[in-house]
Amino acid sequence: MDRSTADTRRRRAAHKFAAWLAAGTIAAGLGAAAVSGSAVAYADTGSSGAASHSTSDSSNSTATNHNSTGSTGRTVGRLAPKATGAAAGDSKSRASLSLVSDSPAAKSTASATPKLPTPEAVLSDIARQIQYTFFNRTPTADPTQNPQSGEDKQITGAINGAGNNGFDPTYKVTTAPKYGELTLDPTTGHYTYVARDALIAPGITDQFTVTVNNGAAARLPGLLGQVQLLLHSVAVALGAAKPDTIDETITVTVTGTGIYGDQQTNAKNWQDQDGDNTCVLLAVASVVGQLNGDLPSEQAMVTLGKATTSVVDAPAKMYLGTKKDTGFAGLDIRDGVALLEHFSLTGTLTTFDGKAQNGQSVAETKAAYGQGALTAMAVALADGKAIMVDVDATTIVDASNGQVSNTVVTETDHEIAVSGVDLANGLVYVNDGNLDKGSVAIPLSAFMSAWGADNFGLIIAQKAVTAAAIAA
Repeated sequence: MDRSTADTRRRRAAHKFAAWLAAGTIAAGLGAAAVSGSAVAYADTGSSGAASHSTSDSSNSTATNHNSTGSTGRTVGRLAPKATGAAAGDSKSRASLSLVSDSPAAKSTASATPKLPTPEAVLSDIARQIQYTFFNRTPTADPTQNPQSGEDKQITGAINGAGNNGFDPTYKVTTAPKYGELTLDPTTGHYTYVARDALIAPGITDQFTVTVNNGAAARLPGLLGQVQLLLHSVAVALGAAKPDTIDETITVTVTGTGIYGDQQTNAKNWQDQDGDNTCVLLAVASVVGQLNGDLPSEQAMVTLGKATTSVVDAPAKMYLGTKKDTGFAGLDIRDGVALLEHFSLTGTLTTFDGKAQNGQSVAETKAAYGQGALTAMAVALADGKAIMVDVDATTIVDASNGQVSNTVVTETDHEIAVSGVDLANGLVYVNDGNLDKGSVAIPLSAFMSAWGADNFGLIIAQKAVTAAAIAA
């Protein structure tokens, strides 16, 4: 055996000795903690003579015109049992204390001796702590869910976590649902989901994420807990112990009519497009009519656009004239958002696009983004907000005449308002100045193709929140 090999073996032996020494140290500490903790626990459960003479009698518990639009890129815990008897400090219980005799026998009975844990219990606690610290197993979950019930269509379920290390898991919401209210019991993992009021009738699919933790109940207090955490972290880093947590994503689906918005009422907010590049102006007018009840004319919108400085191309005005007269296309959709402020409205432009993820193809990724955009649009309509989107003009016109093409569209050139969505029948209703009436039904597939030609540009408009409303 050469000297190098011998040195290597000695170093390995030293490392193993250090590891076992650390394990022995923590085991001793864990044992002491377990004995101390168990003794206290047993002492706490001891009864007194005074309590045995209590007279308390209650015990409670709780169980064709193409227009360039310049498209851009509760955690709720359980109720505590009501205090009763001596715990509540009521007069009846206090009076009962006077019934205790002062005799030596009674005093002897009153001084209960704390019960010590059995050796088996101590060894079991030590084994569990060592198992967690050095050889923890990842928790698991097997979620179950009940059908919706009641007028509010609440959905209940359970995460059904397993600690897999002798300790009960705990639960915490790490990503809240977007469209409803969630109540989660952090101890049992039982949850209740209720969609917000505007979405109960049409229905909604929502998600939330719960973290299951099998280490919270295992952690020791004080300095010993810090040592335990250090050793556990090293064991996890070396792969001997597994992480304490897993994330479980839960999907809840509230079924309903599938109809979002009021396309019949919103049809009146349509008007024919006369200019060759006024589509953004007419889409803004339709939104203003829906939210304010007064539909501005195309000419009024043209006048406003010519008088308002562009937020995209200052100091130029938003609208310079027809494309035939000026050679320029219509408004940038970001200027359309800014125009809403003139009518005491606010608008938010969101795009849905990104690179392929998790091995998805480009088409799969686009479909996923499209679904997110469609859901956001439907929810906004259900909330009484108004919608503008940029689309391919020809695809919408053809679809309104029953011609749905499989041709891939690559560019948007037209702005329209959306007056309603009917997912049950696969229809989207639009107010488009290129068409001959309001709230024209467009097949969902054609609409998504026309809308997704760029990046699913979505403008959600609503009445501006005033300072008085905020103060109230």
